[in-house]
Amino acid sequence: MHTGATDALTDDGKLLFGAGFVFGVMASLVLLGVVIAVVASNGQSIPVTVAATVAAGVVFAGIVGGALYLLAFPENRMRIPVDASDFGLDDED
Repeated sequence: MHTGATDALTDDGKLLFGAGFVFGVMASLVLLGVVIAVVASNGQSIPVTVAATVAAGVVFAGIVGGALYLLAFPENRMRIPVDASDFGLDDED
């Protein structure tokens, strides 16, 4: 039931949502990797490109998910130096 109030996500919420999504993708890729391992253990031939693609996807999703999760917390964001001029934040137009 919609109450009419808008529940906009905060930056923390967006980053945590993104991290959860990426970790979900990574979990799906790990399950796909398990399926590939089971098929390979039953004597089927698995192309190297398929195994490499799944492994690279897991690693990439892990890095992105970890970064989004860490950036969701303000104390971690303060450790990353950012020059305001890179984002046009110091312009007084």
